[in-house]
Order: sequence, then C-alpha cells, then structure tokens
Amino acid sequence: MNIEETKGCFGFHLVGVESDCRPPATDVQIFVKSSCLSHKADLAISPHLRTAAQIDRFVNEALAALQVIRDDAKRALAKADSQAVQEIGNRT
Repeated sequence: MNIEETKGCFGFHLVGVESDCRPPATDVQIFVKSSCLSHKADLAISPHLRTAAQIDRFVNEALAALQVIRDDAKRALAKADSQAVQEIGNRT
C-alpha cells in the first residue's frame, strides 16, 4: 500500500510493506516541496514514523522550531530595516 498526499507545500507518503515473515510494516514520512516548480511534496523532512504519537511529536517539534525561525527572521528584518533607515538619514 502506497499513498502520497500533498496539501500546499507539505505532504506525506504512507508506505506499507507486506511480508510473509512478520506483520505488515506501515509507516509515514513527512515531506515538503523542494521547489516552487514541484507538483508534489518530494523532499523528506522526517524519519519514518510508525505511530500517531511519533507523528504528533515530530509535527509539534517542527512547529516549535518554525516559530523560533519566524521570530528570529522578523527581528533580523526589523534590524536590517532600521539600519537602512539610519544609513539613509546619515547621508542627508
């Protein structure tokens, strides 16, 4: 069983491997589009996740990391804008 689903820039691949020796192994891997030209999420950003708890943990950690990046990027942009305004003011 293979399922690939993309929503926006993100998606997942569900892969089920059937084996005669053991129960079937099913896992999910979270993906992101590698470029704006990609039609589907094609770059893995997670390990193979086997349980709902693992999926929740991965997504929660990713959201927390993205929030830190968001805040840092906003601060960097504000600082750069402030410095640009100061430089323009110093020229006049």
